[in-house]
Amino acid sequence: MKVGICTFTDGRKRVADMLREDCFRFQRRIANWLRDEGHDVVEGEEIIWNYAAAKGEGKRLKDAGCEAVIFNFCVWSFPDFTVQAAQQLNGVPILLLGNINPAYPGWVAFFASAGALDEIGLPYGRALGDIDDRRVQEAIRTFLERCEPNRRRRGIDAAEKLCGLRYGEFDGPSMGMYTGHIDQSQWMRELGIHVHHCSQLTLAYRMRRVADERVEAGLRWLEDNCKAIHYDGKTLTPGMNGTLARQVRLYLAVKDYCYEEGIDFCGLTGQLDFTEWEEGCTMDLPEALLNDFADWEEEPKRVIICATECDSNGALTMQLLHLLTGTPVLFADLRHYHEDLDIYDLCNSGEHAPWFAKRSDNWRENWKEVELYPAPAMYFPCGGASVKFFAEPAERVTFARITRKAGRMRMHIFTGRFIRFSPEQDEDLARQTTFEWPHAFARFDCPMEVVAREFSCNHIHAAVGDWVGELVSACEHLGIEPIVLS
Repeated sequence: MKVGICTFTDGRKRVADMLREDCFRFQRRIANWLRDEGHDVVEGEEIIWNYAAAKGEGKRLKDAGCEAVIFNFCVWSFPDFTVQAAQQLNGVPILLLGNINPAYPGWVAFFASAGALDEIGLPYGRALGDIDDRRVQEAIRTFLERCEPNRRRRGIDAAEKLCGLRYGEFDGPSMGMYTGHIDQSQWMRELGIHVHHCSQLTLAYRMRRVADERVEAGLRWLEDNCKAIHYDGKTLTPGMNGTLARQVRLYLAVKDYCYEEGIDFCGLTGQLDFTEWEEGCTMDLPEALLNDFADWEEEPKRVIICATECDSNGALTMQLLHLLTGTPVLFADLRHYHEDLDIYDLCNSGEHAPWFAKRSDNWRENWKEVELYPAPAMYFPCGGASVKFFAEPAERVTFARITRKAGRMRMHIFTGRFIRFSPEQDEDLARQTTFEWPHAFARFDCPMEVVAREFSCNHIHAAVGDWVGELVSACEHLGIEPIVLS
């Protein structure tokens, strides 16, 4: 990358003159390290000590085509110079670097400048310590990797694609989950997304209009392609009058409605509505099908991102990840942490797209891992199938979640991986939570204590790959606060 450096100093000329050579010495150390890393470095020509220097150096680095700029602090400097230089960069990523120089209050300048940028809402990264410190070097590498131009462009492109989408809100969040609440006008104002509200009564009515032959085709497809369907004659029943057929009808009704109304992604309330009604059904299978790219009518089927319990902020997180990756996106509960194994069981009643079972482009490979079990009657007296499988291992996974704090949107982001054990241990772990549901065993790159302290939702979402840089860029473009956990 082309990386710029500018160094800040005291606003009193006599002090700035005394410290000038010391500032250049620290700047050269950083420049030399960056060159050793293979970057094209544009060094500051003037130590920034007044408004004219701040404006001039910022504009010069912008005009030079710098793809990231390091703001270097080794002595006390006036924080307003930091703001004035940042304004000239007009969106170029900024990293604040506080060197170790105890004779002068450089760290004071570092923290004061960080606060100044926070005050005006300009995003930036941080690295604090000596350039020879491996932790500082890794922080700089990570920052530059995440703001690499192609990654930034992909993130911004995905953010811009949200504008003009239609979100189908089928009733609203269930069971008192505030984290699913949204302000429809805020979504239009800040994201350009129209929220189309529809009652699930409409879905119940439209189920009656689905042709029987389409339902019969769906039942045959499931019976031919699932690993097993465990009919029990009570909760999960076969035939055109059975509970599985009701789930197929609901899926087709939702898909048809989304196609007819131009719904790009959606949320279904499900629990305490359809699930309590004796003629309703468990939402697990319809939700899994909507989130997947396979069914019996289209090949490939368009993924329609769907959030259970009408968790609209979850649906938004998933849709952004889907626009970035083009793949299905995980929706799960942070169900249980196995401390002895350092893994989380990410488990939810059916929302996992079967694509995660093998992540194959051949949908048959994914679906042959799927078993349909009778849904737990305690939660779902209406009956129907739960969708059960284990997520395929993945070495790099990005986890994310949009929530709001006092009305302002933010996204928590971190990385990790999916893992598997032996078939016997997988089954044993599944039985410790809810056996009939799908499971993704995840090991996070941030400690459990960090998740416990920072994460503010029961639902979590994931895409395979490292998408942190893209998500940060997308959030910054949208005015969502990105919070990267490590």
